Amino acid sequence: MKSITNIISIALIGGGVAGFVIASRPLLANKEADVPLNVLGINRSPYGEVFAMAMQGPIDTYFHATQAKSHKCDGAGSCLHKSHSQSRNASTESYDGINDRVRHFIGGMDAGLTERTNPRGASKAHKFHLRRGIEDKLRFAYNLDPGHYGNYNAYHFFLTEPELGTRPELTPHAAKLADDTIKYCLKQRNDPRLALTAAAAAGNIIELMLNDRHINKQQPLYTTAQMREVLIVMDRSFGLYSHLSNEWSESGVWGNISELRLIEVEERLSFTLKIRDSHEQSIRRLEGLPDNSRTVSRNVGEEGSSIR
Repeated sequence: MKSITNIISIALIGGGVAGFVIASRPLLANKEADVPLNVLGINRSPYGEVFAMAMQGPIDTYFHATQAKSHKCDGAGSCLHKSHSQSRNASTESYDGINDRVRHFIGGMDAGLTERTNPRGASKAHKFHLRRGIEDKLRFAYNLDPGHYGNYNAYHFFLTEPELGTRPELTPHAAKLADDTIKYCLKQRNDPRLALTAAAAAGNIIELMLNDRHINKQQPLYTTAQMREVLIVMDRSFGLYSHLSNEWSESGVWGNISELRLIEVEERLSFTLKIRDSHEQSIRRLEGLPDNSRTVSRNVGEEGSSIR
């Protein structure tokens, strides 16, 4: 009797899956309903933010694999790579207690997972495959959390560097990515750090405009007036960061963040402010005006950096 119940349950589940597949085909074919998939609502959720941070490690491993060079090997065919000598030296060390031996064993397995043992460097096709994998992972991580400063900037950098990107979209797609990031981050009011991501995205748009001005000197696509409009957006982002940062200081939220994260935020603020001032000076030179570093951005930095 129990087996019949199990068979009926399996049949019902199978029928439901088949019905879902049949019913979803017209939706997939409808271009008006073509929206990014968001399984279980993970994208742009607190869970997505955690997954986006967790993906930085695998992405970093893939990236270094594309930069790996061939290893020197001796006549016996054993590679003289630094990691090999470190592994041999580590194996000769003595460990006291079962806990130390277990930690050493797990650490060795972790190192061996990404250790290169091939005496030849990766081929062009293999590097392209790895770069495509990195690009897909960066896009996936960005969709999980568009406001994540590190993942956004890494994805933008990947798209704008011809030696790294694998699709012929590059600058146009990077500009749209930055614009979407600004719109998303400026709508958020629960975390001042997202405003820094918006400021970085605005700075990236100005950089794309300046690069176009350098390439197309005779007929540039963008005017200095358009660049200043984006610079205003950048200042708005700093203003939002300052406002939300002060709210966090008053409510004590900054105290719940680790020291390393606080240092990271301060470094991002300082770096983005320098980029902002550098862009303004570039615009002034294009306009034929002398360098005149504004104090507005520095004031924003002094006001917004008091997070402790």
